[in-house]
Amino acid sequence: MKKILIALDCDGVLCAFVEGALRIVNEITGRQFVPADVTEWDFTKVLGLSTRDAREVKDAISARRGFAASLIPYPHARQGVRRLRELGEVFCVTTPWENPWWRAERDSWLALHFGIDRVHHDIDKTGYEADIFVDDKSSNVRDWAAAWPGRAAVFWRTPHNTSEAVPVGAHSIASWDALYQVAREAAMGPVRPSLPRDGEGASP
Repeated sequence: MKKILIALDCDGVLCAFVEGALRIVNEITGRQFVPADVTEWDFTKVLGLSTRDAREVKDAISARRGFAASLIPYPHARQGVRRLRELGEVFCVTTPWENPWWRAERDSWLALHFGIDRVHHDIDKTGYEADIFVDDKSSNVRDWAAAWPGRAAVFWRTPHNTSEAVPVGAHSIASWDALYQVAREAAMGPVRPSLPRDGEGASP
């Protein structure tokens, strides 16, 4: 069995961003939304927030020190990551928020809750090689799968992405046990050579 590389998204896979965002939504609007109300990726849209309230919520997340540090890990996520480590290296590829404290807080949060010290902050996740890539945004999964054909792309299912289609060829998974099985199959497979990137390896 070979050691594999496993790339995980953070928000929506490891931590409950929606719950954290709803605390601010409820504070600004005076209403009481719950996570079950968020059934689409754009939480401000699906909650029916006005343009003004949506802007105020996003501005608050961008300006609030401690927001990323306050997010709660999902149940079973710690155990799930520990099991994946039996099969190889686990690292994180996460989309940064425009918040001056976000990256430092996210790095500390991942180290504290999961012992993950390899963290990449990037909007474009296609440049990160792994045997398995896990994300809750279908476009990220689709784009990564196209960049790394033959690797295991996993669309992590949550209530807030139920309206998104599963990218062609991707696994649709909603449990850590199922993800472990996909990872184990990858670890049992043949060793994969790294693919040339951006013209590397091409003949002069």
